[in-house]
Amino acid sequence: MEGLKFNYTGSMLFRWQLLLQLFFILMVPFLLQFEMLQGVLCLVGLVFLGIPHGGNDFFYRKEKNTAGSIRFLSMYLGVMLLYLALWFVWPMLSLGLFLLISIHHFGQSNFNTNRIWSLDSLLWGSWLVGFPVLKHSEEVFGVFATMLGQSGSKVSGFGHLNDSGLLVVSIVFVLMYGAVLYRSHRSSWLSYLLQWFLVTVWYWFTPLLLGFVVVFCFWHALQSMQYQLDYVSVNYKQNRKKTLMGFVPFGLMALVGMGFLLRFDLESNLGFAFVLLSLVTLPHVVVMDGLYRSHKHD
Repeated sequence: MEGLKFNYTGSMLFRWQLLLQLFFILMVPFLLQFEMLQGVLCLVGLVFLGIPHGGNDFFYRKEKNTAGSIRFLSMYLGVMLLYLALWFVWPMLSLGLFLLISIHHFGQSNFNTNRIWSLDSLLWGSWLVGFPVLKHSEEVFGVFATMLGQSGSKVSGFGHLNDSGLLVVSIVFVLMYGAVLYRSHRSSWLSYLLQWFLVTVWYWFTPLLLGFVVVFCFWHALQSMQYQLDYVSVNYKQNRKKTLMGFVPFGLMALVGMGFLLRFDLESNLGFAFVLLSLVTLPHVVVMDGLYRSHKHD
Protein backbone atom coordinates (compact mmCIF):
# COMPACT_ATOMS: atom_id res chain seq x y z
CA MET A 1 0.00 0.00 0.00
CA GLU A 2 1.09 3.53 -0.64
CA GLY A 3 1.98 5.79 2.23
CA LEU A 4 -0.73 8.17 3.33
CA LYS A 5 0.46 11.60 4.36
CA PHE A 6 -2.05 13.98 5.87
CA ASN A 7 -0.91 17.27 7.39
CA TYR A 8 -3.84 17.71 9.73
CA THR A 9 -2.98 21.08 11.31
CA GLY A 10 -2.12 22.50 7.88
CA SER A 11 -5.35 21.33 6.31
CA MET A 12 -8.45 23.32 5.44
CA LEU A 13 -10.40 20.92 7.65
CA PHE A 14 -8.43 21.96 10.75
CA ARG A 15 -8.99 25.66 10.00
CA TRP A 16 -12.72 25.11 9.59
CA GLN A 17 -12.84 23.13 12.82
CA LEU A 18 -11.16 25.98 14.68
CA LEU A 19 -13.60 28.50 13.23
CA LEU A 20 -16.57 26.25 13.93
CA GLN A 21 -15.48 25.68 17.52
CA LEU A 22 -14.97 29.42 18.03
CA PHE A 23 -18.45 30.06 16.62
CA PHE A 24 -19.96 27.50 19.00
CA ILE A 25 -18.16 29.15 21.93
CA LEU A 26 -19.53 32.57 20.96
CA MET A 27 -22.99 31.01 20.73
CA VAL A 28 -22.84 29.48 24.25
CA PRO A 29 -24.90 32.23 25.97
CA PHE A 30 -27.60 31.75 23.33
CA LEU A 31 -27.44 27.95 23.43
CA LEU A 32 -27.79 27.87 27.21
CA GLN A 33 -31.12 29.66 26.95
CA PHE A 34 -32.70 27.06 24.68
CA GLU A 35 -32.41 23.38 25.62
CA MET A 36 -34.21 22.39 22.42
CA LEU A 37 -31.49 24.06 20.36
CA GLN A 38 -28.87 22.14 22.31
CA GLY A 39 -30.73 18.92 21.54
CA VAL A 40 -30.95 19.76 17.84
CA LEU A 41 -27.21 20.48 17.66
CA CYS A 42 -26.42 17.18 19.40
CA LEU A 43 -28.85 15.28 17.19
CA VAL A 44 -27.48 16.75 13.96
CA GLY A 45 -23.91 16.04 15.01
CA LEU A 46 -24.59 12.45 16.03
CA VAL A 47 -26.76 11.59 13.02
CA PHE A 48 -24.54 13.11 10.34
CA LEU A 49 -21.08 12.69 11.89
CA GLY A 50 -20.81 10.92 15.24
CA ILE A 51 -22.38 7.56 14.46
CA PRO A 52 -21.85 7.40 10.65
CA HIS A 53 -18.07 7.90 10.95
CA GLY A 54 -17.77 4.15 11.55
CA GLY A 55 -20.07 3.32 8.65
CA ASN A 56 -17.33 2.31 6.23
CA ASP A 57 -15.70 -0.27 8.51
CA PHE A 58 -16.88 -3.15 6.31
CA PHE A 59 -15.13 -1.62 3.29
CA TYR A 60 -11.72 -2.00 4.98
CA ARG A 61 -11.86 -5.80 5.27
CA LYS A 62 -8.67 -7.30 3.83
CA GLU A 63 -10.39 -10.12 1.94
CA LYS A 64 -13.06 -8.88 -0.46
CA ASN A 65 -14.41 -12.32 -1.36
CA THR A 66 -17.45 -13.94 0.23
CA ALA A 67 -15.46 -15.95 2.75
CA GLY A 68 -13.47 -12.90 3.79
CA SER A 69 -16.63 -10.84 4.17
CA ILE A 70 -18.18 -13.50 6.37
CA ARG A 71 -15.05 -13.68 8.49
CA PHE A 72 -15.00 -9.90 8.90
CA LEU A 73 -18.67 -9.71 9.87
CA SER A 74 -18.22 -12.61 12.26
CA MET A 75 -15.31 -10.82 13.90
CA TYR A 76 -17.17 -7.52 14.08
CA LEU A 77 -20.41 -8.93 15.47
CA GLY A 78 -18.54 -11.43 17.62
CA VAL A 79 -16.59 -8.66 19.34
CA MET A 80 -19.84 -6.79 19.98
CA LEU A 81 -21.53 -9.87 21.45
CA LEU A 82 -18.54 -10.73 23.65
CA TYR A 83 -18.42 -7.16 24.90
CA LEU A 84 -22.16 -7.24 25.60
CA ALA A 85 -21.68 -10.43 27.59
CA LEU A 86 -18.87 -8.75 29.51
CA TRP A 87 -21.22 -5.88 30.40
CA PHE A 88 -23.57 -8.41 32.01
CA VAL A 89 -20.85 -10.39 33.79
CA TRP A 90 -18.37 -7.66 34.77
CA PRO A 91 -19.79 -4.18 34.17
CA MET A 92 -17.04 -2.33 36.04
CA LEU A 93 -14.36 -3.86 33.83
CA SER A 94 -16.48 -3.11 30.77
CA LEU A 95 -16.77 0.54 31.76
CA GLY A 96 -13.02 0.79 32.33
CA LEU A 97 -12.37 -0.82 28.94
CA PHE A 98 -14.74 1.64 27.26
CA LEU A 99 -12.92 4.61 28.78
CA LEU A 100 -9.49 3.23 27.84
CA ILE A 101 -10.36 2.46 24.22
CA SER A 102 -12.01 5.88 23.90
CA ILE A 103 -8.86 7.60 25.18
CA HIS A 104 -6.72 5.57 22.76
CA HIS A 105 -9.05 6.16 19.80
CA PHE A 106 -9.48 9.92 20.30
CA GLY A 107 -5.74 10.38 20.65
CA GLN A 108 -4.78 8.13 17.77
CA SER A 109 -7.15 9.83 15.34
CA ASN A 110 -6.10 13.35 16.35
CA PHE A 111 -2.44 12.67 15.57
CA ASN A 112 -2.94 10.01 12.86
CA THR A 113 -0.41 7.84 14.65
CA ASN A 114 0.31 4.21 13.85
CA ARG A 115 1.55 3.57 17.39
CA ILE A 116 -0.55 2.09 20.18
CA TRP A 117 1.51 3.97 22.75
CA SER A 118 2.15 7.63 22.02
CA LEU A 119 2.38 10.21 24.81
CA ASP A 120 0.88 13.05 22.78
CA SER A 121 -2.17 11.01 21.74
CA LEU A 122 -2.56 9.55 25.23
CA LEU A 123 -2.61 13.02 26.76
CA TRP A 124 -5.10 14.37 24.23
CA GLY A 125 -7.43 11.39 24.54
CA SER A 126 -7.22 11.55 28.33
CA TRP A 127 -8.15 15.22 28.31
CA LEU A 128 -11.16 14.73 26.03
CA VAL A 129 -12.48 11.99 28.30
CA GLY A 130 -11.17 13.21 31.65
CA PHE A 131 -12.01 16.91 31.68
CA PRO A 132 -15.79 16.41 31.45
CA VAL A 133 -15.50 13.95 34.34
CA LEU A 134 -13.69 16.57 36.40
CA LYS A 135 -16.08 19.35 35.43
CA HIS A 136 -19.33 17.43 35.84
CA SER A 137 -18.29 14.68 38.26
CA GLU A 138 -21.64 14.22 39.98
CA GLU A 139 -23.53 13.99 36.70
CA VAL A 140 -20.93 11.75 35.07
CA PHE A 141 -20.85 9.31 37.95
CA GLY A 142 -24.63 9.22 37.82
CA VAL A 143 -24.36 8.11 34.19
CA PHE A 144 -21.70 5.57 35.20
CA ALA A 145 -24.09 4.22 37.84
CA THR A 146 -26.77 3.70 35.18
CA MET A 147 -24.27 1.96 32.91
CA LEU A 148 -23.32 -0.33 35.79
CA GLY A 149 -26.95 -1.13 36.54
CA GLN A 150 -26.87 0.85 39.78
CA SER A 151 -29.26 3.65 38.84
CA GLY A 152 -30.87 3.62 42.27
CA SER A 153 -27.57 4.34 44.00
CA LYS A 154 -24.71 6.78 43.66
CA VAL A 155 -21.28 5.90 42.37
CA SER A 156 -18.93 8.18 44.21
CA GLY A 157 -15.90 9.63 42.48
CA PHE A 158 -12.99 11.68 43.68
CA GLY A 159 -15.12 14.63 44.73
CA HIS A 160 -16.15 17.78 42.93
CA LEU A 161 -13.47 20.23 41.83
CA ASN A 162 -14.35 23.91 41.98
CA ASP A 163 -13.31 26.31 39.23
CA SER A 164 -10.04 27.15 40.97
CA GLY A 165 -9.12 23.48 41.18
CA LEU A 166 -10.04 22.96 37.53
CA LEU A 167 -7.90 25.94 36.54
CA VAL A 168 -4.90 24.50 38.38
CA VAL A 169 -5.40 21.10 36.74
CA SER A 170 -5.73 22.77 33.33
CA ILE A 171 -2.55 24.80 33.76
CA VAL A 172 -0.53 21.80 34.93
CA PHE A 173 -1.88 19.71 32.06
CA VAL A 174 -1.25 22.26 29.32
CA LEU A 175 2.33 22.83 30.48
CA MET A 176 2.99 19.10 30.25
CA TYR A 177 1.04 18.72 27.00
CA GLY A 178 2.78 21.74 25.47
CA ALA A 179 6.20 20.31 26.30
CA VAL A 180 5.31 16.97 24.69
CA LEU A 181 3.92 18.73 21.62
CA TYR A 182 7.01 20.91 21.25
CA ARG A 183 9.19 17.83 21.29
CA SER A 184 7.07 15.71 18.93
CA HIS A 185 5.30 18.27 16.69
CA ARG A 186 7.52 21.35 16.76
CA SER A 187 6.21 22.77 13.49
CA SER A 188 2.57 22.56 14.57
CA TRP A 189 2.62 22.61 18.37
CA LEU A 190 0.99 26.05 18.57
CA SER A 191 -1.86 24.82 16.37
CA TYR A 192 -2.44 21.83 18.64
CA LEU A 193 -2.34 24.11 21.71
CA LEU A 194 -4.96 26.37 20.09
CA GLN A 195 -7.09 23.29 19.50
CA TRP A 196 -6.70 22.35 23.17
CA PHE A 197 -7.56 25.88 24.31
CA LEU A 198 -10.77 26.13 22.26
CA VAL A 199 -11.95 22.66 23.24
CA THR A 200 -11.26 23.35 26.91
CA VAL A 201 -13.08 26.69 26.85
CA TRP A 202 -16.02 24.98 25.18
CA TYR A 203 -16.04 22.21 27.78
CA TRP A 204 -15.80 24.76 30.59
CA PHE A 205 -18.96 26.69 29.73
CA THR A 206 -21.26 23.99 28.39
CA PRO A 207 -23.41 21.26 29.97
CA LEU A 208 -22.01 17.74 29.95
CA LEU A 209 -23.97 16.28 27.03
CA LEU A 210 -23.74 19.29 24.74
CA GLY A 211 -20.04 19.78 25.45
CA PHE A 212 -19.00 16.19 24.83
CA VAL A 213 -21.21 15.51 21.80
CA VAL A 214 -19.93 18.58 19.93
CA VAL A 215 -16.30 17.67 20.62
CA PHE A 216 -16.92 14.03 19.70
CA CYS A 217 -18.69 14.88 16.45
CA PHE A 218 -16.94 18.00 15.18
CA TRP A 219 -13.40 17.14 16.24
CA HIS A 220 -13.08 13.36 16.38
CA ALA A 221 -15.70 12.02 13.94
CA LEU A 222 -15.23 14.73 11.32
CA GLN A 223 -11.48 14.25 11.23
CA SER A 224 -11.85 10.47 11.15
CA MET A 225 -14.14 10.76 8.13
CA GLN A 226 -11.59 13.01 6.40
CA TYR A 227 -8.85 10.47 7.09
CA GLN A 228 -10.98 7.67 5.68
CA LEU A 229 -11.74 9.70 2.54
CA ASP A 230 -8.01 10.24 1.99
CA TYR A 231 -7.19 6.61 2.80
CA VAL A 232 -9.70 5.22 0.31
CA SER A 233 -8.74 7.76 -2.36
CA VAL A 234 -5.03 6.91 -2.10
CA ASN A 235 -5.22 3.14 -1.65
CA TYR A 236 -8.37 2.16 -3.55
CA LYS A 237 -8.59 5.00 -6.11
CA GLN A 238 -12.24 5.44 -5.20
CA ASN A 239 -13.81 8.85 -5.61
CA ARG A 240 -14.79 10.70 -2.45
CA LYS A 241 -18.49 10.90 -3.30
CA LYS A 242 -18.77 7.11 -3.37
CA THR A 243 -16.89 6.83 -0.07
CA LEU A 244 -19.18 9.41 1.50
CA MET A 245 -22.18 7.37 0.42
CA GLY A 246 -20.81 4.53 2.54
CA PHE A 247 -21.49 6.60 5.63
CA VAL A 248 -25.19 7.05 4.76
CA PRO A 249 -26.61 3.70 6.03
CA PHE A 250 -25.20 4.28 9.53
CA GLY A 251 -26.60 7.79 9.39
CA LEU A 252 -30.07 6.46 8.66
CA MET A 253 -29.71 3.87 11.42
CA ALA A 254 -28.62 6.66 13.77
CA LEU A 255 -31.67 8.72 12.84
CA VAL A 256 -34.01 5.82 13.61
CA GLY A 257 -32.15 4.97 16.82
CA MET A 258 -32.14 8.54 18.06
CA GLY A 259 -35.84 8.84 17.29
CA PHE A 260 -36.45 5.71 19.36
CA LEU A 261 -34.40 6.97 22.30
CA LEU A 262 -36.04 10.39 22.19
CA ARG A 263 -39.41 8.73 22.70
CA PHE A 264 -38.16 7.51 26.05
CA ASP A 265 -36.24 10.69 27.00
CA LEU A 266 -32.61 10.48 25.87
CA GLU A 267 -31.28 12.30 28.93
CA SER A 268 -32.71 9.72 31.33
CA ASN A 269 -31.34 6.90 29.16
CA LEU A 270 -27.83 8.23 28.72
CA GLY A 271 -26.32 5.21 30.45
CA PHE A 272 -28.10 2.81 28.11
CA ALA A 273 -27.11 4.94 25.08
CA PHE A 274 -23.43 4.91 26.11
CA VAL A 275 -23.46 1.13 26.60
CA LEU A 276 -24.81 0.76 23.06
CA LEU A 277 -22.15 3.17 21.84
CA SER A 278 -19.45 1.10 23.54
CA LEU A 279 -20.58 -2.04 21.70
CA VAL A 280 -20.06 -0.33 18.35
CA THR A 281 -16.92 1.48 19.44
CA LEU A 282 -14.79 -1.56 20.28
CA PRO A 283 -14.84 -3.28 16.85
CA HIS A 284 -14.65 0.13 15.14
CA VAL A 285 -11.46 0.93 17.07
CA VAL A 286 -9.99 -2.44 16.05
CA VAL A 287 -10.68 -1.66 12.37
CA MET A 288 -9.39 1.92 12.52
CA ASP A 289 -6.29 0.87 14.44
CA GLY A 290 -5.51 -1.47 11.56
CA LEU A 291 -5.80 1.41 9.11
CA TYR A 292 -3.52 3.70 11.11
CA ARG A 293 -0.95 0.96 11.71
CA SER A 294 -0.83 0.05 8.01
CA HIS A 295 0.99 3.30 7.32
CA LYS A 296 3.74 5.39 8.79
CA HIS A 297 2.50 8.92 9.30
CA ASP A 298 4.70 11.96 9.17
